[in-house]
Amino acid sequence: MTYENIKTFILTILVATSALLTWNLWTYQPNYETMEQTNTVQEVAIAAKKDVSKIVRPDTLLFHHGSNQHYGTVSPSEIEKTIKEISKWNFTDFENITTRVDGIPSFVHNEGKAVIVYPDSIPIELYKTVIKVDDKDLPNFQFDRIVIDVEEPQKEDGVVYFVSLDSQQVYRSHVPASFIQNFKNKFFKYRPEYKEYFSYPVSNSKTLFLPAHDTKMTRYQYLSKELDSEKYKNALFSDPSVVQKNYQPSEEEYNDNVSLLRVNFDKNTLRYVKLAAGNNPTIQSKDLLKKSIDFVNEHAGWTDNYQFAEMNELNHRVTFRLYDSSGYPVFSDDPKISEIRQVWGQNEEYLRSNFQLGLRTESTDVSLSSGESVIKYLEKLEGFDSENLEDVALGYKMVKDPQTMFVRLEPSWFYRYEGEWKSISLDETGGMNNGLE
Repeated sequence: MTYENIKTFILTILVATSALLTWNLWTYQPNYETMEQTNTVQEVAIAAKKDVSKIVRPDTLLFHHGSNQHYGTVSPSEIEKTIKEISKWNFTDFENITTRVDGIPSFVHNEGKAVIVYPDSIPIELYKTVIKVDDKDLPNFQFDRIVIDVEEPQKEDGVVYFVSLDSQQVYRSHVPASFIQNFKNKFFKYRPEYKEYFSYPVSNSKTLFLPAHDTKMTRYQYLSKELDSEKYKNALFSDPSVVQKNYQPSEEEYNDNVSLLRVNFDKNTLRYVKLAAGNNPTIQSKDLLKKSIDFVNEHAGWTDNYQFAEMNELNHRVTFRLYDSSGYPVFSDDPKISEIRQVWGQNEEYLRSNFQLGLRTESTDVSLSSGESVIKYLEKLEGFDSENLEDVALGYKMVKDPQTMFVRLEPSWFYRYEGEWKSISLDETGGMNNGLE
């Protein structure tokens, strides 16, 4: 092969290769994956969403073993075990038996009764999401006590009562008798974590049960963590892009001419007000609590351990209160920074603190006087009428230092009188000073 033939052969190969590459370039189609359509409006989550069972909870368990043998607990773990147990039951055949009950307090607290106590009335329609209710003709009622009769003769069915001390009504339901017997064997017995309680009749319609001996509690101090106002703006306003932000002395204000969000740094509050649709929107009582829970869940606003505390149907107001890890409620002076409050009506209002509890920095054990000492003290107050006494409870008073980020939880006795919670300051030896700090 001559030199010229070799050059011709190489040139032919190069031309052929170039032609092949050009053809591939012209005909190449890349294999792109189809992009999924994404929602450009992101849901704003402040903290976490919670199920009804975590928000609407009992705050006390009582066990009546005899005429003068009463035991109880506020322990969250014991309450959780009890609710988990009864959530397995199937409640049927609800019937209003109020007219057949002679004296509701004695009926509820008779020997052989286990009583699950809730802080306020709960619609049965909402609580169907916690317990199993198999009743096509379920009456529309509310309750604040579930009473399990472990001593009633068991046949095929056991009996559980749903009682409202507020409206003085009793509804009877049935469950398989085996569930009652199992409950009696597992729960209806003395345990070291249960405290001895004593009864205090405040009226013909209500009896209070309080710890018979001194109670050890812990005084706490926390660092507070300020909530992000911008997150609440994005969560609460329908179109955050049109919201105007203004600064006032010690305040931030967000406004879109329909709604107003005001964060007050002196009072440590966050207040959101919205003009509701219509002049007099109607909310059925059975839907009021659910609407409030749904509202907070929409922006996952349960920043601390808030639980359902009160519902005022007349004013369309629902209150969730902070509880500590031992099961005690937390109260505060005005403003109510230990609460989440919602009002539904012509103007909707959402009021809460603008902070949450952060790192615990201190803890000290203290001892508080017995319930009997508290009752004796209350009875000596000028103008005191036991019939106006609605409740007495151990709890904490939240105090935020205005100069620092520290928040104190001070153990105390509290009593609800004529619709208002008041504190009794107790020193560790049992001395009492009426009023708030």
